[in-house]
Amino acid sequence: MSVQLYSHAKGDLEKAVEIILQKANSLLLVKEKKTPEEIDELIPQAEAAKVLQISVATIIEWRKRKGLPHYNFNGRYLYSKAELLDYGRKQGQKKA
Repeated sequence: MSVQLYSHAKGDLEKAVEIILQKANSLLLVKEKKTPEEIDELIPQAEAAKVLQISVATIIEWRKRKGLPHYNFNGRYLYSKAELLDYGRKQGQKKA
């Protein structure tokens, strides 16, 4: 595939980038089956540990061994607050 660059006005380039980003976001939403609002609720690993009141090491172990729901974006693990709380409730019910 060859790429040809032309001289365009700044506004044209900004519009092209906007269209590309919209398309990329729509593909991500379809792949992950998440709404834009749910995507915004993703939190990093350290914050996920605080939400569940456990260590980061435990978060990593649960992710690897116990099916903790997570999203991997180029090696950066993110978690949905709602899914974390639901997972925590289910784990608590199993112990009871």
